[in-house]
Amino acid sequence: APQYTIWNVASLTKPITTLVVLKLIDLGKLGLDEPVYKYYMDPDIKNDSRAKLLTPRIILSHQTGFINNRENYKDGILKFEFKPGTKYQYSGEGYDYLRKVIEHKFNKTIEQLASELIFKPLKMNNTSYVWNKEYETKIAKWHTEKGEIYTLKKQTEAHGADDLLTTIEDYSRFVTYIISGADLSKKLQGEMVKNQVTINDYKYFGLGWWVDKNININNDFAMVHGGDDIGVHTIAFIIPKTKQGLVIFTNSDNGTDAYQEIILKYLGENGQGIMNVEMK
Repeated sequence: APQYTIWNVASLTKPITTLVVLKLIDLGKLGLDEPVYKYYMDPDIKNDSRAKLLTPRIILSHQTGFINNRENYKDGILKFEFKPGTKYQYSGEGYDYLRKVIEHKFNKTIEQLASELIFKPLKMNNTSYVWNKEYETKIAKWHTEKGEIYTLKKQTEAHGADDLLTTIEDYSRFVTYIISGADLSKKLQGEMVKNQVTINDYKYFGLGWWVDKNININNDFAMVHGGDDIGVHTIAFIIPKTKQGLVIFTNSDNGTDAYQEIILKYLGENGQGIMNVEMK
């Protein structure tokens, strides 16, 4: 694919949303443990006292108690399945909730905030939360396993968890930035990779990233995030200690078949460690 191919990277949107929020926290404009109901409360849960427990930390580490997508409920109404902050449950709803929080608090769209804090400084000129008609000729179309083409989703409204449009070059710049600490305070860099909530013996969630533990004998760890929608499989790996990073975008339902070979080729022993953790 040409260098400037635009990809819908599905859930690889979440690490970008995370960094926008962490930047705002680092600037002292938001607290990591500040209740967010003061700025926004979803009408579906306004009568549920648990809404007052939500904080950026709880949301970014997937402990909201929300399911991944409220459309999975028959009535489509957002609700808590458990008390926020008590356990891990991956939730795109949580991330989109946080988008609404910061948009209400700062009176700017997430696109504007991301642009000011990340896209412009990093010269990520081909990255956007929303569809742009220029992408029409540059987009990587989505394919089924048989190679048939899916109808593309064109986000006219930003979503905090999904459907970011970007290029390999832009997202690699972002990953490189994360590897270098993203100009965040040491405290927040630490929070990003700290065990905020345990998933299993090999994995926990930090802020915005899964952390694979013990990927090799040196007690290294990897930061990992993937994106999976119909016709899209993407993944990003970061090994902070060795300053290695890898970004893989595919536009097919069988895209994950390509991962193993690439990971082993580029990350060697660490790649094998990642595979061991990821495939468990």
